[in-house]
Amino acid sequence: MKKILFLMLAALTFMACDRDEVNTFDSDDACIYFQTGVQTRFYLNIDQYWDTLRYTFSKENVDVMTHVETCRLRTLGKVRDFDRKVRVVVDAENTTAVEGVHYQVDLDNVVVPAGAAEVLIPVTFLRDKSLRETEVRLMLKVEDNENFKVPFTRQKNTNIYYSAGDTIMADRFLFLVNEFYSIPFQWQTFGLETLGPWTITKQRVIDDLLGFTAYDWSEEGWRAGDAKILPARFPYIAIKVRNYLQEMADKGTPIKDEDGSYMQLGENYRVDYSKYY
Repeated sequence: MKKILFLMLAALTFMACDRDEVNTFDSDDACIYFQTGVQTRFYLNIDQYWDTLRYTFSKENVDVMTHVETCRLRTLGKVRDFDRKVRVVVDAENTTAVEGVHYQVDLDNVVVPAGAAEVLIPVTFLRDKSLRETEVRLMLKVEDNENFKVPFTRQKNTNIYYSAGDTIMADRFLFLVNEFYSIPFQWQTFGLETLGPWTITKQRVIDDLLGFTAYDWSEEGWRAGDAKILPARFPYIAIKVRNYLQEMADKGTPIKDEDGSYMQLGENYRVDYSKYY
């Protein structure tokens, strides 16, 4: 009996200590902060948050010139039955993106609707050619106004209070945007022998000729099994592309690669450019 009482006392003491360490929000003020994230895949009621989002146009087809990403603002305090305007600004000190060149956003009309406790801010990013050389930054910042106060600048990256997760920004959100290219999964894994070294110029020639998309080259498309490109098709792809390149060379209009050299494929699928040497 003494052992049982001791264990019960220890448990109560632990629970009391645990409660003392939990910080709670207690204010009559309406507050607002960035909290963008998703519910984790494997556990119910566990959220994961982030304060930075990176996007690359290199995964899109060449005709895609804009892309919309969002970040989310959440409120603390009572939900109201009227619209409440939020003050959001561009943090110029931490932003390199140029409005109208790299992005478009309407920050003058960010409103938490009546009956709601959050709002999404959509940002339209523009596919400017400078993104192939430089990654740009767009940082948004929420500030106090007549409707909301910003209660803290940092928060945990999860809603589990006992987690030792990292802290992230709560008053700011950062977008990183580029158009950096790298060899796609399908080419790297299955295509080097037939198609030869990868360049984005060569990939676009193949895409235009055979109607492939960025998804067809991706690991996602391969794993899903619905990509047009399959490992067994690479010899066929190489033959079709070689025939096209040879036809263009024979017509006197040879296709050149990224570095200005005549475009070639793998060792067994070479194009004859001898008339140009």
